[in-house]
Amino acid sequence: MDNHYNRFKKIDAHSHIGKFGSPFNIDFDLQRLTEQMEAYNIEKTILCPAGCHLNEELKTAYQAAPDKIIPLCWVNANEGQKAYDMLEHYLRDENFAGVKMQPLFDAFTADSPMVDPIMELAEAYKKPVFIHCGHPPFSLPWQIGLLAERHPHVPTVMIHMGHGHGVYIDGSLNMAYKYDNLFLEVSGMPMGCQIKNAYDTVGSERVMFGIDSPFHHPSVEIQRVYSCGLNDAQLEDVFYNNAKKFMELKTI
Repeated sequence: MDNHYNRFKKIDAHSHIGKFGSPFNIDFDLQRLTEQMEAYNIEKTILCPAGCHLNEELKTAYQAAPDKIIPLCWVNANEGQKAYDMLEHYLRDENFAGVKMQPLFDAFTADSPMVDPIMELAEAYKKPVFIHCGHPPFSLPWQIGLLAERHPHVPTVMIHMGHGHGVYIDGSLNMAYKYDNLFLEVSGMPMGCQIKNAYDTVGSERVMFGIDSPFHHPSVEIQRVYSCGLNDAQLEDVFYNNAKKFMELKTI
């Protein structure tokens, strides 16, 4: 691998494992994940399953590579008590490191009252929450801001920090600036300049690199971070230091 892409040690703050049908039609297994991590100098991956009913598949991968994978439990707030009980099991019994919500796929608004018990469990177990951000009507940055306002002690990551829409990207920066428990993950967000804007305005410790495998290619996500205008020390923050501190990882 060209060392242009692997010269910085990295933590991938957002990727998936599993089989994805239409409209994605791709299979991303543990072997492909670990090969990718080796090729691109990725020390650890904060990993989600392919859906809210596939956390056991993620557990199997985590047990096979506990030194490489940081597992998040995907939970669907629409399932109510069943979802809350499942989440508590994975946080309490399976050593999962946090919570993943995908309001767009699972069709609930990010600030719905149904989400409050999930946030309360995360706070009780001192775990972070990762939420897909950037698609109406379910996962808009202002909804996530309202959720963060209600749960100020839960560190919450806005995955994709608004994704592909300039207004939602700007909204994500504004919400993260307003609420200091909000953090930004940059995968799939096309505007390199906004990575630097986030670093400079939201905070140098609150912006994290991610890939969103298997949907995005590492080289594209890495190059976007390179292009944003940060110096090498600042790039090290985005690629590695910030996620390490956020997840309270020990130096390897």
